[in-house]
Amino acid sequence: MGLIDQKKNIFTTIGAYTSVGQAGTPPNTTNIFPSINNKKDIVPLLLDILKVVVGSNALQQLTGELFTNLIDNIEPNLKSSIKKQNIQSNSGEPLPNFNVNVPVKNIDFTGKYKTNPMSAQGILTYGSSGNDFDNVAYKAITNGSSTFGGILNINYNSVTDSFAFSPVNSGGATIGTFMDSMVDHMTIIDKKTFMTNAMNLFYGSVTGSQGKTVEELTNELQVAKLIEQLINDNASFEILPEDYESILRKAQELSKGVNYYDLGCGVMEVVFPLSGMTDLISSISGSTNSFFVGNQINNTIDTSTKNNPVATENNKQTIKDSFFQKLIDLITQTLANAVCTTPQIRTILAISSSFQNNGETQIGNPLDDLKKFRIYLKCNINSAMALINKFIFDLVTTFLIALLNPIVRSIIKEKINQYVGIIKSLTGTNIL
Repeated sequence: MGLIDQKKNIFTTIGAYTSVGQAGTPPNTTNIFPSINNKKDIVPLLLDILKVVVGSNALQQLTGELFTNLIDNIEPNLKSSIKKQNIQSNSGEPLPNFNVNVPVKNIDFTGKYKTNPMSAQGILTYGSSGNDFDNVAYKAITNGSSTFGGILNINYNSVTDSFAFSPVNSGGATIGTFMDSMVDHMTIIDKKTFMTNAMNLFYGSVTGSQGKTVEELTNELQVAKLIEQLINDNASFEILPEDYESILRKAQELSKGVNYYDLGCGVMEVVFPLSGMTDLISSISGSTNSFFVGNQINNTIDTSTKNNPVATENNKQTIKDSFFQKLIDLITQTLANAVCTTPQIRTILAISSSFQNNGETQIGNPLDDLKKFRIYLKCNINSAMALINKFIFDLVTTFLIALLNPIVRSIIKEKINQYVGIIKSLTGTNIL
């Protein structure tokens, strides 16, 4: 049986068991899902199974679960996988007293450090502790120097607009123990900023309020496109002319603070103000209640589409399903970005590459670096994707078990009654 037939069989079987539980006719679910023909990505198939088993609110519920149960518990696994990728042939050598100079734009290619952490945008995009890498790096820019985690000096040169990274104390440490310590002191996933980044990828509320040029936004979107290809294991790893046209159009939209999506009912304008994003993140970032988080995010749909005539009562469910489908994809991309393109990850690349290149860093333009460090970044992404795929798989499995348990019990009871009847007829007794 081929892969497509196996996928069809999954939906046919689920439909059959559902009809048994509901005493109805098995629904025709074998040809309506595009995931059946998707040969590589398992997530669309899992999402379609989830919708069939749970119903139309499944994707909203999953989004709430991803923003709570996944994000609250994923940090140790991410750090472990990043440490493994940092192991290199010279890891056991004594840590040199290095001084790595890197232009800020090569570390912070999205220009995050141009935003004050206390500004309306900064409150959303910087970590709350004040001791995370981004806050410390910003302090270096404003004060001239700062220290991260007690192990890394960050000096800023305003003339060259560059960072100089050096160890606080190189004595006694090896390259490997120093790099592990760097990762240990980092916050790979800050819940507030992760939620902001994922929601901003959809709405562009923060990006649209930062006054970025179309060129800057185009560069960021090109990097995002290559990250998407890494996630999908696209061997071409290049931006095609038609992709570039789409990226340019998206950049022009974001520069105006609007987004356009086809959410299943035609192309529609989606606008969500920065104030709305601030209120949303404030309400959900501290929550561990997945249902509350899912409901709060769902409420943004009406707010962002209220002036669009396409968003009528008749097609609200279609819009909702498409919204959450896209948002789950963006959560996946946000997770990939967290282990691939953030300033702290690029700092790790800058320092670790210097150990293999006589003290000279090898990072530069982010687009070139994605290709240069493709294997390293792909391994980081694969580890992150494995975690999110397993999380979704486990959730789908839980719902499938809940679906099958009463049905299996019913079938077993029916079979037992049949066997009892047969034994009675053969023995001619009513004892059983």
